[in-house]
Amino acid sequence: MNKLSFSERINARLKEPDGEIFQRGKWRFWFPLVMGLTFLNGLLTAWIFGAGVQTYVGLVVATVGGLLCWLSVGNLHYSDSEDSRLARGVSFLDSITLCFVIAHFCFLLWAQGHLITLRSAEVKYESAALAYNEKQEKIQSDNVKIAASGEKIAEANVKAKRLENDTAYWTAKTGLRVRGARNQGSGQGGQFPAIQTAPIELEKPKAPDESSVVFLSRWDGWIRAANFGELILAAITLIYIRNRSAKFNAQSAPERFLPVATVSLKGQSLKPALRANSAQRATAVATDPRQEALYALRDHLRVISAGLYGRFFKADLIDGGVSVRLCKKILGADKTIAKTRQSDKLLSAVDRPDFRERLVAELRHQGFPIGKGGE
Repeated sequence: MNKLSFSERINARLKEPDGEIFQRGKWRFWFPLVMGLTFLNGLLTAWIFGAGVQTYVGLVVATVGGLLCWLSVGNLHYSDSEDSRLARGVSFLDSITLCFVIAHFCFLLWAQGHLITLRSAEVKYESAALAYNEKQEKIQSDNVKIAASGEKIAEANVKAKRLENDTAYWTAKTGLRVRGARNQGSGQGGQFPAIQTAPIELEKPKAPDESSVVFLSRWDGWIRAANFGELILAAITLIYIRNRSAKFNAQSAPERFLPVATVSLKGQSLKPALRANSAQRATAVATDPRQEALYALRDHLRVISAGLYGRFFKADLIDGGVSVRLCKKILGADKTIAKTRQSDKLLSAVDRPDFRERLVAELRHQGFPIGKGGE
């Protein structure tokens, strides 16, 4: 047996059944990308803005990121809805959301890198300023000590000068020379050397041109706007799914005749009432003027599906018209490939001789994958 190459194994692994393009692939590629980026966005936001007293802010942002991951699950699920318009709308909105997630991630990554540089410069400046202040304090302390020593020297000089003057006075008055007067009153004997200090100038550390607080204050609004885009688009997608699915379900629901039954206090069975209402419901359907036209429409669809190889049509009455679906069996379940809703005008034209050709043309116009003439 020939062994499959690496690329052949990958292609075999990624190959999807007919009519299911990128249905499994979106969970293999799209969802991990959205989930990973959303998780990293919450982590980076908590890292940037979650310092100090803002720790709870970072926790809230991380929680919101988890909610966005959960919403992306629902959005991806409904991008394969039986309603083609709903599927295309959800896919479009989900694509814009992914663009916002990527933009938010790139913005946060750039801001985080710039913040690391700014905060590193701030730490260096604080260390240099602390060392500068310590040196300045030491110099000032030394200058104070030198000044105190200078005062003591000045006092000693004053005392020596007084002693010299007294010696000179008594020498002149008595005519006697006092021993030691030469040494005390001449030259430098009564003087002390003056203390002089040269000014010491230290280079002041230079503060960073921009602080991290100023940087975050300037770009915080843009980061919040990107995060808001993710949230609002996820919410818009969910609102669109809610309203579009409600409209689709209301139009696709077949007419129903609700059974009317009464339950006695003794707990009697509802089966007789249900059987009676089943008979009334069958009579009402039989008298519906659109029912015969629906049977004729199904006959035409059965002929058209004869050459579609494993695909078949389903037609059901809806309020004001008829619903037509093209289906195929996948794992024992009916999978809708295409769907359209037509007004009662379609039912009123089933007896026209060219009805089948016009029906095929309309189905092709609505995106049904059928060839000309129903092949």
